[in-house]
Amino acid sequence: VAEYEALAKAGGQILGRGIKEVITVNGVRVALDDGSWVLVRASSNKPEIVVVVESTRSEDDMRALFRDEVKPRLAAHPEVGAYNQEI
Repeated sequence: VAEYEALAKAGGQILGRGIKEVITVNGVRVALDDGSWVLVRASSNKPEIVVVVESTRSEDDMRALFRDEVKPRLAAHPEVGAYNQEI
């Protein structure tokens, strides 16, 4: 949450898109200026992290948002273990 809030406050971008809004209810949802968004939150019934990515551009862009933004950011935290599935 803090990383995305700091990125937004600094005027940062995600894959060349501005951050329109950071919503911190039930995890962190980062809305981008083109309508795409990423959500990282705790699972409500398992000891896992749930990641949801939506792109207004294409399926390839949705995959890029996960691969090039969310996955490296989570990988910087060793307490996040192996994925049980990926897109």
